[in-house]
Amino acid sequence: MQEFILINQEEVASILDMKTVIAAVEKAYSLKVSGQAELFPIVCHEFSGEDSEFDIKSGSVDGAGAFGMKLVSAFYGNDVYGLPRLMGTILIFDRKTGTLKGMMDGTLITNMRTGAAGGVGAKYLARPGSENLVTLGTGAQAMPLIEATLEALGNIKKITVVNVHNQGKAGAFAEAVRDKVGSGFKVCFAEDMAGLEVAVRSADVILTATPSKEAIIKSGWVKPGTHLSCIGSDMEGKQELDLELTGRAKLFADDVTQVVAVGECEKAVKAGLVKAEDITEIGDVILGNKPGRTSDEDITIFDSTGIGLQDLMTASMVIDKAKEKGIGTLLKV
Repeated sequence: MQEFILINQEEVASILDMKTVIAAVEKAYSLKVSGQAELFPIVCHEFSGEDSEFDIKSGSVDGAGAFGMKLVSAFYGNDVYGLPRLMGTILIFDRKTGTLKGMMDGTLITNMRTGAAGGVGAKYLARPGSENLVTLGTGAQAMPLIEATLEALGNIKKITVVNVHNQGKAGAFAEAVRDKVGSGFKVCFAEDMAGLEVAVRSADVILTATPSKEAIIKSGWVKPGTHLSCIGSDMEGKQELDLELTGRAKLFADDVTQVVAVGECEKAVKAGLVKAEDITEIGDVILGNKPGRTSDEDITIFDSTGIGLQDLMTASMVIDKAKEKGIGTLLKV
């Protein structure tokens, strides 16, 4: 008989904060490149004829004594049902014995660790004096992306949010951002391609979080020195940046093999503009093994497809803190 802890979304929310999640994600990247963690093959299924998909991301984090998986679904039409677009469940097992340690809602963890990943990319690759932040996309992961980037960069003064596919959401999301970040920032919004171009041309940091399968941001709009953290391309065929931009930038990834297969780099590699060996894993930058930005003129792209190790590290931390605080429900199977 196994005893494990069950933690719901409300309980997860009472434990997590962005600073802690950023630390967990950094640790996941560092353990990966140092050989103390392993990714298992990702499973992605896009339901035919529907705007929906199902993913399984899994792996082992020997450095944290755990292995496990996250089952996540993305149903982009769920707004009409009053349900979240992204839903997930995480299972954590003990690396030594194989016993189940915990099961928890993965929706909040997914959004926060995805946002944290973008923030980590900005922390290590953006120019330290960056002031103008642009976020493309207004879905569930956009707010954590902004929150994490503000945590990572201390000089941001202006935030522009953009939704070119659903114009009504841009203004409402901008208002939500104002409420979240407070009066110390100028918050604007754009709701068409012309507004996006204007915002991108002055941006120091750009965050992309859309399910687009066609390039939205053009190379000619992006000035030297800009950093982009891109999290939207996580399945074959998705794309947010045009190929010329990807080809002229310095490229970084959470996992090189994965971004070449399903990330923002996929189409650029297939077109012969980029080679896998041109891409640096962010964990090597964090540990100082390889350089990140080497000039204020560099355009840097962090291609974050999302790896199961982020979820495992964050979820393992949640289990430890839940036990310390007496949160969650103990179950036996």
